This record gives sequence, C-alpha cells and structure tokens, in this order.
Amino acid sequence: MIAKLRLFAALAAMLLPGAAALAQDRASDEASAPTSEAAEAPSAQAMTSAAATVGRLHEGLVEVAARHGDDPVGVRYDALLPIVTATHDLPYIAELSIRREWRELTDAERERFVDAFVRLSVATYASRFAGLEAGMFSLGGAEPLPGGRVQVGATLETRAGETIPFEYVLHETADGWKIVNILADNVSDLALKRAEYRRLLTDGTVDDVIAELERQAAEQLNDG
Repeated sequence: MIAKLRLFAALAAMLLPGAAALAQDRASDEASAPTSEAAEAPSAQAMTSAAATVGRLHEGLVEVAARHGDDPVGVRYDALLPIVTATHDLPYIAELSIRREWRELTDAERERFVDAFVRLSVATYASRFAGLEAGMFSLGGAEPLPGGRVQVGATLETRAGETIPFEYVLHETADGWKIVNILADNVSDLALKRAEYRRLLTDGTVDDVIAELERQAAEQLNDG
C-alpha cells in the first residue's frame, strides 16, 4: 500500500506540469514568505521546534495506523483530523493554492474552500497510511530557509525496502511551527495543487474546484 509512495503526488498525477512550470511555482512559494527584512533567520531552538512538529505528525500517523489500520478509512479520518490540523497550517496552504483568485472570493466561498481542502488533506493521509509501522519514518536535519521558514528532511522506508526521501517546509504561527509544503523528489505538493486548481479555474469557478475537492475526498473515504 505504501510502496512507491510519493505522499500527495497522486492527487495531480494526471495534471503534472512541466519542469519550468513547477520551478515557477516553487519560486512563487518562496516569494510568498516574508522578506528577509521582515523575518529573522530561525534560531537553533526554532529549528528544533519545527522538527518536533514533523516528529509529532509521524508519531500520530504510526499510532493511528497501529490502532485503526484495519478499520474503515472514515475511522482513521476522525483519528487523524486533530493531528493533521495541529501540525499543518491548512487554511494558509489552501489560500496559497488559489492565491490569484483568493482576493476575489467572498468570505463564504473562502470558508467552503478551506473546509473542502481540509477534508481532502486529512482524507488523503487516512487512505494512504494505514499500513505504517514504527520505525518506517526517520527524521533528518533541519535547516533555515528564506523568510524565516525551516526545512526538515525525512525518509520513509517502505515494506518493500525502498527508502523515500522528502522535505517538509514549515513556518511559525501563533500556535507554533506548522507544515506549509511537502516536497518529494524535489516536486512541491503546493505546486501540484496549484496546477490542478488553475486548470479547473481556467474554464470554471471556485465552485467547480470545491466540487472536485469534495469528490476526491469522498473517493478517498470510500476506498476501503
């Protein structure tokens, strides 16, 4: 189930843009961070705190898999909801994923979009990590990024013996350090989401994007 896992990449596998587009979106991700004048470089303590957030996510995923690995996806969803929302800044990621259109949305549309985005994000974790076991995740080092962000490296060793490296990008919030992006094989999950939502918005509206998020979430929750 976890072999060849690329975290969230399958969400947009049919829509993957070219390398130039991904590079442009990754640069846009970095541009969205505060400027160096507005944010100090993270301290060693900050980087330790950021790594601890990633550690809490891993521990939560493994614990839920141990307790509910054979249960329906909906059961794992309920168990993972507080863990994922505590370790990810999902409203912030949702806004960045449609940043060009965000300012044009009403408050009600923003709320509906964020709710659908959160549901899909948690459902994806719930559907893909049922087979985790202790020791599969390993934390790497933490390093500062521009704009006061922190990047934390990690690996996942699958049951097939494959080691998958990836990186978490975190920023500091009033509630501590939270994940705002995940990169696997140098591919940004946020860039993938932007590519997918941009395609839907080219000929549609935010209602079409919300409907697609809800469809994907329902598909994940009904998978097992």
